[in-house]
Amino acid sequence: MLTLSPYMEISDFFETDLGTAIKAILLLIIAFLVAYIVKKILVKLLSKTKLSKAKDQEGIKAIDLIGKLAQLVVFLVFVPGIFETLGMTQVSTPIIGMLNTVWVYVPNVIGAVIVLWIGFYIARLVRELLVPVLNKFEVNKLQSLAGIQVDDQGKLSNTIAYIVYVLILIPIIIAALYVLNIRAITDPAIAMLSIIFNYIPSILAALIIIVIGWILAKFIGNIVTRLIEASGLDAKVENLMGTKNKTWALSKVTGVTIEVILIIFFVVESFSALHLGILTSIGLAVIDYMPYALSAFLVFVACVFVAGVCSKALTNNDHPSLALLSKYLIYVIGAFMILNELHIAKELVDSAFIIALLALGIAFAISFGVGGRDFAKNVLAHFQKQLDIEDAKKVEDQNKK
Repeated sequence: MLTLSPYMEISDFFETDLGTAIKAILLLIIAFLVAYIVKKILVKLLSKTKLSKAKDQEGIKAIDLIGKLAQLVVFLVFVPGIFETLGMTQVSTPIIGMLNTVWVYVPNVIGAVIVLWIGFYIARLVRELLVPVLNKFEVNKLQSLAGIQVDDQGKLSNTIAYIVYVLILIPIIIAALYVLNIRAITDPAIAMLSIIFNYIPSILAALIIIVIGWILAKFIGNIVTRLIEASGLDAKVENLMGTKNKTWALSKVTGVTIEVILIIFFVVESFSALHLGILTSIGLAVIDYMPYALSAFLVFVACVFVAGVCSKALTNNDHPSLALLSKYLIYVIGAFMILNELHIAKELVDSAFIIALLALGIAFAISFGVGGRDFAKNVLAHFQKQLDIEDAKKVEDQNKK
């Protein structure tokens, strides 16, 4: 009589429906265990990197998300086998197809990650080495000489090092996208990065123009300010106007004005270096309009100066009301002159100014000619009396001499 070996009996048992179910359960348990072990090992390894400090908006660590993703991928590897064991090929076939598609890109993804990791490492190393070298050459003194106050991150050495860091990363990212070889993503991304990379020389030229312009504007503005301060014009103007406002001192206003004008010139030139036609046209229009704006500003300064001098003179002679009236009258006339210099509705402004003068003259004539004859008579008599007193004093002084 033929007897079956224990191995044959176990094999036949797993061919039965009950054995198939048990085999599927065993595969499921193995899948859970292997996926869990892979997750723990990966999280343990990543906890020693900088990713351990990264968190999302909900406070979940990045390494935990990566570990769960790896756990899911490993578990999915066992899923087709479990379904095939149960004879459910219609379910396992699409899963196998999906996994095959994913596995095709895994080497590319790993290669892209390696390229990025090496690139970031090199870029960071160059950045860390470049900062002390630039500090050794004392490039940050240029900012101090130009009067620019910044924090540590804004120092010129750190800025240059960061720019070099980005310039190194751009070709690295392009190389990683080539390795990834997902054409739907890589082709437009590489085209965009290539445009940016080709545009970098223009950006650098524009930055150099702006930095040089800013430094030169600061230098020239400071020189003009100090020359005016050294000449004593600030004190003379303050004495004439009777005010001491450091913010509106002649030296400071002149220096800042020159500084702003020079910066505008260099900014427009940087637009030209960037080949930005629209902004260049706008900048040239601003430069063409600048003489009108500058003349209007000079009129404004002159009005403030004249109003201050007149107000001080009348106030010192015990005429505060007349001082206030003259100040505002000068401001009104100055406003019309400024609008005229700016060419803002020039004809309308001229007409309004003429109408205002005529209205003021008519009102003055009517008030003195009709209802204020007695008042006008008294005022003129008062002025005549003052003139007679002054003439008498002059005659007396001459007789004493």
